[in-house]
Amino acid sequence: MRPLGVTEQAMRKLINTYGIDATLLDLAVSFGDKPQSADAGHGAMTVRQKEDGSYDMQYLFTYAERNAAQGNVPWTIRQTCVFHRYNPAGSGNLWIFFHARPRSKMQQLIEAEITSQHAGVSKSWYSMHLLVLSAYIGNWRWCIRSLGEEIEKTVDIALTLDLSRPDTDKDGLIQLLTPQYLGDKLLSLSSRLQVALETVRRLNDMNTLFQSKGLTTDSDSQLFASEMAYYVTTIEGYMKSVEVLEGKVKGISDLLAVALNLKGQTVANEINDKMLQLTSEAFEDNATVRVVTLVTLIYLPASFVSTLLGMNLFEFGDSNEKGFTISKQFWIFVVTAVPLTMLTLGSWYIITKRQDLFTSIIEI
Repeated sequence: MRPLGVTEQAMRKLINTYGIDATLLDLAVSFGDKPQSADAGHGAMTVRQKEDGSYDMQYLFTYAERNAAQGNVPWTIRQTCVFHRYNPAGSGNLWIFFHARPRSKMQQLIEAEITSQHAGVSKSWYSMHLLVLSAYIGNWRWCIRSLGEEIEKTVDIALTLDLSRPDTDKDGLIQLLTPQYLGDKLLSLSSRLQVALETVRRLNDMNTLFQSKGLTTDSDSQLFASEMAYYVTTIEGYMKSVEVLEGKVKGISDLLAVALNLKGQTVANEINDKMLQLTSEAFEDNATVRVVTLVTLIYLPASFVSTLLGMNLFEFGDSNEKGFTISKQFWIFVVTAVPLTMLTLGSWYIITKRQDLFTSIIEI
């Protein structure tokens, strides 16, 4: 009860003194720092008829209020709790209002209404209900319009955002991805307006009931019915506006999803192209290494044998003789170099095949 400034003892005394049903506490505990989205569908009007013929009506009325701080959130969601006991026997009306803050607009209007009753203001059963509706329902229009302006700004950002540029405005991207409209604003508005619509319709049902029992005059009943018809039309219009905004937000989300998907595909294609280029370069380098290795393997055994045997394979003549002669032992070079070369190439071939086989097994 802390947000209401009412102690638990005082609340119990109020309930016990007037014989109020404990379900009023269910509405009272709904007050907190702000109305929760999880309770958006809670608080529609309920009616209980007592044994003495009186009617207990209670409901939560959620409304939008302009934020006095004028920060990033121009509108905030508030609620008021209304309890009304109407006794047709003539004992009057019992009204109880719960507000989350002192000197609310509703409180000021109630005080003005009570003061003006001495001037002959009607004391009909519905007077305070009309006061609640007239005080707060109109705020939804400006709240929805404010949301529409924010969404239009988001649409402009979405349509001008170039995801292909590396210097894309990150602040704009973060604003687009923030699920504030879907999570905390638009989705709960439809439910809150639906609750308000149900309350208005049940008030109209009570008006019809009281007229059928002769508890109210035809003129008062027709006046109240016309007021309720106006509020029903107004709230239904607000709900359609919210549906339009929800569709626009969904369109933005779909557009961004497609854009981000295309951006991801573009990046993936660029990465694939780079990988293909690197693979081609690596293949070319590998082919070069293979050629150099092969030439080296062919050359190395002969070079080794030549070094081993030295210059004794050739015989140079004296100064009077021309040219030079190959040693008769040259066959030793051929017999030694050729098998060694074949052995080296064979070893290289076997090792290469084993590496390829091992790589294919790992890939499988």
